[in-house]
Amino acid sequence: MHDLAEEVGNRRNVYEMVCRYPGTHLRELSRMLGLAHNLTEYHLHYLEKRSLVFSQQDGMFKRYYPRDPPGTEDRRDRFSDRDKPIVAMLRKPIPFRIIVLLAKDGELLHKDLVAGVKRSPPTVSHHLEKLVGMGIVAKGGQGGGYLLADPPRIERILLAFTPQPASLMDGFIGIWEDLSV
Repeated sequence: MHDLAEEVGNRRNVYEMVCRYPGTHLRELSRMLGLAHNLTEYHLHYLEKRSLVFSQQDGMFKRYYPRDPPGTEDRRDRFSDRDKPIVAMLRKPIPFRIIVLLAKDGELLHKDLVAGVKRSPPTVSHHLEKLVGMGIVAKGGQGGGYLLADPPRIERILLAFTPQPASLMDGFIGIWEDLSV
């Protein structure tokens, strides 16, 4: 027999996760909630149909954001439409690290970003190209460094942004990479 209380509880959990981590995609929501992919998709479709959440396509991913309830002062959607592409990039580990490093340190050379992100130079270059193309990062002056295109805006977004909890594997990989042999 179908358990309505469980269905409502799962739907509420999906909605709360979208509110807490706006810009998260379906697979990540499923993983964080411990729900089957198709069950999470079912609840997201239900919430979208009732205008409680909405989605935006980001390449191969569909990212979900909460809608503000109509007629209330309640602000669920903390990011403007202009900010949502930045939020989507912050949901990706390497762009997140690049943006945070630039917010913290200001203009950095490519080699400094490679060291800070702990990825290969071509990988960092690939993500920098995307960030520059989106207008999030700008190329610096004569020194060839990189800096945030609009630091106050990015810092405002970072203050409102809640990173997803790292998985155990992410923690393991981080520890493994930090070991000096």
